[in-house]
Amino acid sequence: MSSAGSAISRDLELGGSRREEKRREMMARIPQWYSGRVHWILINLTTVLGIGGCLALLEAPRWWEWLFLPGFFVFANAFEWWIHRGPMHHPTRGLRFLYKGHTLQHHVFFPAEDMAFRDPRELFYTLFPPFALPALMILNLPIPLLLGKFVSVNLAWLFYLNVLAYYFVYEWFHYAHHLRRDSWLGRRAVVGWLRRHHTRHHELALMEKGNFNVSFPLWDWLLGTMLPETEREAT
Repeated sequence: MSSAGSAISRDLELGGSRREEKRREMMARIPQWYSGRVHWILINLTTVLGIGGCLALLEAPRWWEWLFLPGFFVFANAFEWWIHRGPMHHPTRGLRFLYKGHTLQHHVFFPAEDMAFRDPRELFYTLFPPFALPALMILNLPIPLLLGKFVSVNLAWLFYLNVLAYYFVYEWFHYAHHLRRDSWLGRRAVVGWLRRHHTRHHELALMEKGNFNVSFPLWDWLLGTMLPETEREAT
């Protein structure tokens, strides 16, 4: 087993009452002021307002500028695959908060056999923290600056529009993966397929091997990291 898997295997392999005890312990660590509903509203509000702002700042966009959006999407999907496979599963200088929040908390709280939310406060262990989106915008800043300087200012705003839209979709998809299967959204066929894709990733023995795309598994498919059906699904 890899180093990351070894570090949390004791927590992940807990069963029965001991697992419930661990879950209660992690719930107790959530700050009293935290509201999962407020967190969820904040993510939706900031991304939608940001997308609207980017659209408002476009100045008579030309047809060829819109053609860059598919390329921006492919880039965002590759970035999602890379950051999930890398910093979110391996301690990385300057990005350790990603490893802590994802591997040491999210995977422990939501093992493959117990993926569904029980309480809105559990969003604390699912959604990115509020500072993640501004950090992502700053991290990507060189790209729109170069686009604005050497191609067109509209492309800079379209790039940021794509970042915001992809972040919005990522959080919605990840949220849907952890809904109860019998919920209205959880019963949708596409959500069920993507949930199974994500659940395989939550298997202790598989979490560092594949299914790193949480939204659209494009780069999992291109790079051969699509995991096959597990024994748990087969049974």
